[in-house]
Amino acid sequence: MNLHVIVYQYGKVASTSLVTSLNELPDVVAHQCHFFGEEAFRTTVKQLCNPNTNDYFFEHSLGQLVENLKAYRLYHQQNRPQGHRCIVLTVAREPFDWFSSLLTQEIEGHIPALTLSLRDQGGDSMTKEQIVTHGLSLLIERIHGALDSVDGNIDELTPNKRRLLDQILPFIDSQDFEAFLFILGRFLLPHWWFRSQFTPEFGVAIGDMADRGKGLLSASAKTGDVYLARYEQLDTAFKRLLELENLPCRGLVRVNEGRNKAFSNEINAVFQTQRAIDLRSRSQSDTTRALGYA
Repeated sequence: MNLHVIVYQYGKVASTSLVTSLNELPDVVAHQCHFFGEEAFRTTVKQLCNPNTNDYFFEHSLGQLVENLKAYRLYHQQNRPQGHRCIVLTVAREPFDWFSSLLTQEIEGHIPALTLSLRDQGGDSMTKEQIVTHGLSLLIERIHGALDSVDGNIDELTPNKRRLLDQILPFIDSQDFEAFLFILGRFLLPHWWFRSQFTPEFGVAIGDMADRGKGLLSASAKTGDVYLARYEQLDTAFKRLLELENLPCRGLVRVNEGRNKAFSNEINAVFQTQRAIDLRSRSQSDTTRALGYA
């Protein structure tokens, strides 16, 4: 028997550790996916074809595209070899911790946008450390302003309302505004991803999933079981998954951790300021409340 595990998630949730650990088990093949489904592929290709897409994000999306397409095709195959099964594993994480980790992992890709936002403050003559510190502080203020525009209700900050933020908040120019929309979309990902990406693809909402204990939820979908692990309980959730799937028990390998990344000290300092702490308290939505993050 071969078990294929589609590790489909929004990134920065230890997916590399999960895939590495699963691939070390006998008769298990794990696939790491950040986008899944025809609409997600269309959006990704559109972004790749946009000549203004940041080189950092272009390379990352391009590298993932082929592997994600292979996993999508495998999952939906009607005539798999006998004994081959396919399941989906996703991971949820406390949204503000996730955003901090995201910036730590991706900061090199965001520096051009942060520099642009600081143009009227002399951003072009700042060191990268100063750009990260001042740029992220400004970003946090702008996100506060975006939330103020919907009375703090993240569920009301729809894509259409985001497009109107340039009428409410000050931006240097349209390029600065578009760059902010991109980072704002990243900030909102844990709040919107399940309803916009996961549920439409698998027909499973968080409320449909049964608690299997130790930080693991599950539900049955048409093409295979679907599991959701909480990042904060990932070690025990992983072992519970192995138990339910009758796989040998093993610990989770830790790889690609962000603590040694460039500018991590500057990012941590910004995220310990009072304005960042205030933003954390506002980072709640129907999705994160359903997952127990309040």
